[in-house]
Amino acid sequence: MTHEEFRNKIKVSPRQAHMELFKTYFNYVYTIVFNRLRSCSSHEDIEDCVCDVFADVYIYYDTQKELSGDISGFIGTVARRKSADLYRKNMSRSDTVPIDDKTAEQIADECDIEKENDNNELRRIILKAISELGEPDSTIIIQKYYYGRSAVEIAKIVSLSPENVRVRSSRAVFKLKKILKKNDIFL
Repeated sequence: MTHEEFRNKIKVSPRQAHMELFKTYFNYVYTIVFNRLRSCSSHEDIEDCVCDVFADVYIYYDTQKELSGDISGFIGTVARRKSADLYRKNMSRSDTVPIDDKTAEQIADECDIEKENDNNELRRIILKAISELGEPDSTIIIQKYYYGRSAVEIAKIVSLSPENVRVRSSRAVFKLKKILKKNDIFL
């Protein structure tokens, strides 16, 4: 809706002009407000803010000025400012606690990222080495050491006898140690 259209409609019927403005720009305003407030406000607060935006537009939009063009810029600005104000208000009341340097240091001490990264790398290398064993040895090793299954349970999975599973398991562990030794990993 252009400034001129709105001005002409408000002269005829202010109520009708406001209703048409609301219908035309509701989705636009709601999108702006929702995107700003979705993380910190309830659905009711968002709807109230949308209503406040339209109330401010009705009160403060000057139809007496000689303007040209669309009025969506004015409406968008009011929506962004209203939602920003409510966002700041809600965030100032939030239960977040700022972290000081001492607390941050304690958190960092509890979480050893370097050690965690080394462990992840070691796991990746071991899993790659297990996959190099081929089937059914890799399945036997994973089932036995990762899932803790017995030879009888593994035998059902890989369609071998429990005795064969035990023999293949010990041979697979021996092969796995050789593969890991090539990568300078000793378990």
